[in-house]
Amino acid sequence: MKTISRSYSLFRSVRIISICTFTSRILGLVRDIICASIFGTSMVWDAFIVAFKIPNLFRRLFGEGALSAAFIPVFTEQIEKHGSAEAWKFANAIATLLIIILGGVVLLGEGSFLVIPKIFHIQEKWQLIYKLLIIMFPYVLCICLVAFIGAVLNTIHHFFMPAFTPIVMNTCWILGAILSPYTGDTLEKMIYAVAIATFLSGLIQIGIHIPILRKKEISYRPALPFSHPGLKPVLSRITPIVFGLAIVQINVLLDSVIAIGFSAPQSGPDYFHFAGMTIQYPLRIGAASVLYYSDRLIQFPLGVFGIAMATAIFPLFSAHAVRGDWGNFSATFNKALKFILFIGIPASLGIIMLREPIVDLLYRRNQFNAESAYRTSRVVLFYGIGIWAYCGLHVLIRAFYSVKDTVTPVKVGAICVGLNLILNISLIWIVQEGGLALSTAISAITQIIILTIILQKRLHIKIEKEVVISLQKTMVASIAMAFTCWYVLRIFPDFNGDGSLFYKGLRLFVPMLSALTVFSIASIVLKSEEFGHMVRLSFRRIS
Repeated sequence: MKTISRSYSLFRSVRIISICTFTSRILGLVRDIICASIFGTSMVWDAFIVAFKIPNLFRRLFGEGALSAAFIPVFTEQIEKHGSAEAWKFANAIATLLIIILGGVVLLGEGSFLVIPKIFHIQEKWQLIYKLLIIMFPYVLCICLVAFIGAVLNTIHHFFMPAFTPIVMNTCWILGAILSPYTGDTLEKMIYAVAIATFLSGLIQIGIHIPILRKKEISYRPALPFSHPGLKPVLSRITPIVFGLAIVQINVLLDSVIAIGFSAPQSGPDYFHFAGMTIQYPLRIGAASVLYYSDRLIQFPLGVFGIAMATAIFPLFSAHAVRGDWGNFSATFNKALKFILFIGIPASLGIIMLREPIVDLLYRRNQFNAESAYRTSRVVLFYGIGIWAYCGLHVLIRAFYSVKDTVTPVKVGAICVGLNLILNISLIWIVQEGGLALSTAISAITQIIILTIILQKRLHIKIEKEVVISLQKTMVASIAMAFTCWYVLRIFPDFNGDGSLFYKGLRLFVPMLSALTVFSIASIVLKSEEFGHMVRLSFRRIS
């Protein structure tokens, strides 16, 4: 009975996070639809994407990434072994250290963004990036503090508010985009409204946590961080994690930098000189924008389930590891892996099959023209290959972190980042911006295979036979779903994007619903355990 209770407790937590994340993703789609209509795949939107990814990189490193991965196991151990009072002292010490470090980073960054454009002669597209960074870079401090607070609340099994905060960010972004036409008569002037809204969203996200912290009787008191004994294990773990996440996140940023750097300038020659040779630019303006819009579609299933599962399961991994309960650790991992594959594989095939009607319905209007739609759907195809791997990586990496092995994911990540960069530079000459997406998918699949093999051998984990059986059932159901989707989609011709909004909706949702129906029927016939869990959970209240 305890195992069943724990199983439902886990998936109730996943459901809470998934509902909030689903809402956030819907708002994110609304945000992207509005921005695509206003800014299209222009140089201005290219610049904004790169400028936004830089503070976002720090959020993933010091907020929800390295710090939470190093902090949650130690914080859990403090609660288990030393009690709540000592655990809160530890949390205050970490918060103080975080404020000191990030405050310094923001000051250094702001100074650099002001000075560099005045010292060096840089192209127009890079100048705009620096101007936008001056506005958005302080967002680093706000969002990293929000992520840290979220890690504390997740550890004590409060999942709602940390999952709700992205809704605030998306809402602010939408308001900024809607108001942007009233702030200027050019795209460059209008984009500043979106940048300001992004920064303000960080302040609001901090504010909405204050009532929850008071209710939980959690208060921040500045503490000398270097005096707490819990700091040493956090620092010893955070260094390799930061390095591992840094190379991954910098690689994500480099995708956009490569997309801009290898794009022909808006006004100028479509070639460059290298080593005495004249070389055509492999990419065009808008490559970074196309990657962004495509990635946003891929992030929908990843965020709604993949990250939700990893977030909810990490405290359980940590608790099992602290107690040395490797039986439940292995059982929890196998259960999570089955659900990841059950969701990730059909999501991969579904997005690949429906990429054109999705892009046509969501983005294609005003500034986002037929060429933008074609380029975006092509990149979605390559990104979609790896959705199941992107979801699984979040769970696998947290399994390593929870047993205090932070080195292995770093080593494997470094290898795969190197592979990704090599593929990036190679494939852009063959499939243009699609090469950047394809290299990401190949690298993620390679990484998940290597980590799974290592996990089986070194971390008290055994991939049970039930996972293989579940995978086989999922594959059969997914293939039936994909065939249905392809067959029904043939009934609805494209009309080159000229159909009404209602027709575009039919062209997407009729094949989608038909495919989901066939997938559900196939899952029932095959007696899929994961499908049964999801049906039962849909009728249970969130407690």
